Amino acid sequence: MPSPTSKIILTDRFEETFHTLQEVFPDALIYRIEADDFLIEHAKVAIEKAYLTSDREKIILLCAGHFTPIAQNKLLKIIEEPPSKTHFILATPSKSGLLATIRSRLVIENRVGTKTAVESGVDLARFDLGQLFAMLQEHRRIDTKKATALVETLAKEAMRSGAYTLDESLLDTFSESIRLLDMGSPPQFVLTRLGLKLLERKR
Repeated sequence: MPSPTSKIILTDRFEETFHTLQEVFPDALIYRIEADDFLIEHAKVAIEKAYLTSDREKIILLCAGHFTPIAQNKLLKIIEEPPSKTHFILATPSKSGLLATIRSRLVIENRVGTKTAVESGVDLARFDLGQLFAMLQEHRRIDTKKATALVETLAKEAMRSGAYTLDESLLDTFSESIRLLDMGSPPQFVLTRLGLKLLERKR
């Protein structure tokens, strides 16, 4: 059986990643911890799993759309010096949300597929606070990759609708939204900010 390697896997297909690890390392113990936002409490659970005694190889699979900086700092030491036969795999859609100290210690494997269009679910020609709230509720568990695709969809729909003043300021807002997502900002924060800006610029 091949030996597992600690790494970062860029993907939003967490279930598929888990099953692939089970197939490739059938004799290993695999502990999976998944969250939309990976917090300090998730890091503590991961560390507890790492120190469980076993003669078998252990894989700690951490899946999240966003890893908070405090959680990453909590994991840093154990990733640097893991217990014997223990390997950490971080699965996330974008490496930009990971601290440089984490990225520098792990191999990065890119499994991100092509972008998928995401429907906004709103009529931008009649966009109001009610529709903004409905959109945020519909996409309340959206991950970074899909949120980026949603921002691109909103930009195209806004241009097609003719209901907005499409000046440099609004176009910069769309670009800034994508940049914030790429830097690891929570999707709900970015989408709320963008929605309020759209309401301001509606004719």
